[in-house]
Amino acid sequence: METDFNQTRLMRFCGWLIHAQPNFWIDVGKLETRLLKGRLKAVEAPIYITGLARAGTTLLLNILASHPRLTSFKYCDYYGAFTPFWADRIFRAAGLGAARKQERAHADGLLVNAYSPEAMEEVLWMQFFAYLHDPAVANAVERHTSHPEFEAVYAATLAKLLLCRDAERIVSKNNYNLTRIAYLAKLYEDAHFVIAVRHPLAHIASMMRQHQRNLAHFSSPSHRQYLRNAGHFEFGHERIPITIDAEQTRHIQTLWSQGREAEGWAEYWNAIYAWTYEEVLQHEVLKTRCWVVPFEHLCAAAEPNIAGLLAFCNLAADAAWVKEQAEQVAYQPQYEAAFSAAERDAIMQICGATANKYGL
Repeated sequence: METDFNQTRLMRFCGWLIHAQPNFWIDVGKLETRLLKGRLKAVEAPIYITGLARAGTTLLLNILASHPRLTSFKYCDYYGAFTPFWADRIFRAAGLGAARKQERAHADGLLVNAYSPEAMEEVLWMQFFAYLHDPAVANAVERHTSHPEFEAVYAATLAKLLLCRDAERIVSKNNYNLTRIAYLAKLYEDAHFVIAVRHPLAHIASMMRQHQRNLAHFSSPSHRQYLRNAGHFEFGHERIPITIDAEQTRHIQTLWSQGREAEGWAEYWNAIYAWTYEEVLQHEVLKTRCWVVPFEHLCAAAEPNIAGLLAFCNLAADAAWVKEQAEQVAYQPQYEAAFSAAERDAIMQICGATANKYGL
């Protein structure tokens, strides 16, 4: 029976406890892992969905997470990131799994509840890598990085999600993993990386719309604290660009501070996707482990693109399942780029060459 049990006092209290004392909960999570040790299996062939926000990453996550062999992080994992097995049992017993779906905060027609797939693994990364959202330094986690404690906690968390949700493989969406592909590819030699990209005019229009929506509707102290704790710095007052080069980021932030939003977003789009193309998609080994999904291509031909994605991820599904998932694509609204001719020209001057490399 459905309920409206989405944002309960229990969940808010758990969220406050966990994010106020993360080191304590990391230790509790290690205890959970020890107690479950005999039941945990090695993580095999994880699938990582990444790309700048509003590129179609959530749509791809929803499609893949509905596959019977896969599971993902969910909204409720914000409240139990370090102890996912115990938190899952508590929240299911409390009725959270039956919560009625409501339109998500993005106001884009997507209905969610606490057990809907979501990007939540950044909660783990932030506790072990202090520089990930520091605009003064490069944020990339390189292949040569070694962090045994993080790697153990991370692997155990994924294994516990597989156990409590009775799945074989993990699919994880995280926009920030775009600059960590080399590191994750080292940790999981059978990992697959799905990179979402979108035409810069439509993409920047969508990002600007979401940024303004966050400023207007999600500026309260509680909203801003949630965004910080969950590692969502894409929009609103907490906006911090992914930094490839600190000087480049200062230039982007200067444009934004001057009210040149479209130009700033264009420089950001180009910085991220140009770096990804050169450092990942031109890398002899990494490029074979990546599948690029242009949003416009997915919308234009959903079924063959989903079938190709499944084949890349070594997943099988019948035609009826593919057709059902293709129907999800229709919910995505098409944003008109409300730019002046000068702004459109500036965006394409900045982003055009990189967009061409992606076939856009």
